[in-house]
Amino acid sequence: MPEVDLQQNPLLERLFSSRVRIRLLSHFLLHPEARDHIRALASEVGAQYSAVWKELNNLEGAGLLQSETVGGRKIFTLNSQFPIIPELRNILLKTVGAGDLVRESLEDFEGIEVAFIFGSFANGEPDVFSDLDIMLIGDLDVAQVTPAIDEMEKMLSRDVNYVSFTQEEWESRLEDGDSFVTNVRDAPKVMLIGTHDDI
Repeated sequence: MPEVDLQQNPLLERLFSSRVRIRLLSHFLLHPEARDHIRALASEVGAQYSAVWKELNNLEGAGLLQSETVGGRKIFTLNSQFPIIPELRNILLKTVGAGDLVRESLEDFEGIEVAFIFGSFANGEPDVFSDLDIMLIGDLDVAQVTPAIDEMEKMLSRDVNYVSFTQEEWESRLEDGDSFVTNVRDAPKVMLIGTHDDI
């Protein structure tokens, strides 16, 4: 399928032009069974009620979402009849939705204390050819993680590279002034597991 230029498509430009909207798109396109009211969605995407309300109305107006009132609450769901859901999901997964996919893929693995995306995705400069770079810190079983990475590559249609350290190795390399670890620590990143304080 040819790549879609968002700037040349008014519908796609409308859909992807807001950070809150992108988070809502990520939620519904990656969780098509979701049924949520506005306050729950505001909590889910970490945005103010008014901003979420505005973007939900935009998405419903575009036809991507539909709503019904249940018990006095307006419940939003993905409109499964929207004609380009697979294409939108593909675009989202290849660009802004990667973090959600990776986070969900890693959450079930024991031993991962910190995980984050670095490189072009974290810098906000990914394109359809960019690799996805992931840092994993903790006592993890690489043999278990590798199949999950392979699955990510299939879902994202791009290479996924990961680097892993134990917490002790990470701290030791920082103390030794290792240029790679120091540069990664100081560069922009998208936290998936843990917080910036953990690194």
